[in-house]
Amino acid sequence: MALFEVSVNIKSGRLCRIISFSLARAAECLGQDTQGKSQTPAGPAGASGQSSSQTAGSLYADYAIGPGDILAIMIGDMPDVSGKYRVTDKGYVVLPMLPTPVKAEGLTALGLSKSIGEALRAAELLREPVVNVYVEEVRSRTVLVLGAVQKPSAYPLDKPHVTVLEALSMAGGLLPQAGNTVTVVHKAHQQADLSNVGAGQKTPSEDRTLTIDLAKATAGKDRTLNVEVHPGDMLTVSTAPAVYVVGAVNKPGGFALLDPAAGVTVLQALAMAEGLNRIAAGDRTVIVRQGPDGQPRQEIPFNVAKLMDGKIGDTQLQPNDILFIPESGTKKSLGRFAAVAVSGAQGAAFYGLGYRVAGIR
Repeated sequence: MALFEVSVNIKSGRLCRIISFSLARAAECLGQDTQGKSQTPAGPAGASGQSSSQTAGSLYADYAIGPGDILAIMIGDMPDVSGKYRVTDKGYVVLPMLPTPVKAEGLTALGLSKSIGEALRAAELLREPVVNVYVEEVRSRTVLVLGAVQKPSAYPLDKPHVTVLEALSMAGGLLPQAGNTVTVVHKAHQQADLSNVGAGQKTPSEDRTLTIDLAKATAGKDRTLNVEVHPGDMLTVSTAPAVYVVGAVNKPGGFALLDPAAGVTVLQALAMAEGLNRIAAGDRTVIVRQGPDGQPRQEIPFNVAKLMDGKIGDTQLQPNDILFIPESGTKKSLGRFAAVAVSGAQGAAFYGLGYRVAGIR
């Protein structure tokens, strides 16, 4: 004998309450912050004339549930047990009123709602269960986006196919100092799918790394570069090499070189920093350059005043060079100037002070 009997002919008042309950729950979920998640709810499952087990879709209509995911499970006539449940590490949902856990891994929200309905009938708890399942948090299928992006973090793969550019978009896009490459590390257990490993072939046992040219990928020149990412992948956007202009200039800061091959000269760097201020001692300018292979940094005196008067020629700066213009009246040794320059450049790099893109070609 079931715990209670349910009339085959549901009274209209009760049916209205059930519909109102489902609509209210759907509206609540749609009102939540779903950044990086699909915003299109699936339509209601079931149709007139079908089984009495009614189910509802979720915000992740095609998403395959996995271990660790957080689900909202709503059961009509059982409000006390309705609530949020975490999928166990073995892929099951444990509902307190059922004698055995319900398999959730690999199912969609719609499929799981049907399974729970069948379990309720089999346990003789409800004859016509109304079950709604919603995916609240995706924790089993994520991709890690790091490097020069606005919001580095792990992001859920909430639809079947997500590309590199879509993953970067979920991270808020690129920072101004972003380089021209993104490195994608595919986990070993995903490579059979990525490499189209056929029957009888061995699945790679080591992680695979791809380096993608962002300029070509974003311009659509080579669509094959916008590869699909998979759970467990790690994307790292490179940081562009930069030059730093610090000291007595109008806008000190770092300037990312999107085209390192083209380089930048002292005059171009000064132009990006909007020129010298009124107290600049251009004749005592210092170019601080990192030494090769861990060697001590080089401190190269340079007379910006003569350069601007046309008395000497311009010179090319190298990536990560620091152009330091001291203030007039400052009496420091060359080495002390270099130390101040390095400190200023580190501040520009760490705090993003005046960090801008050098669009020089």
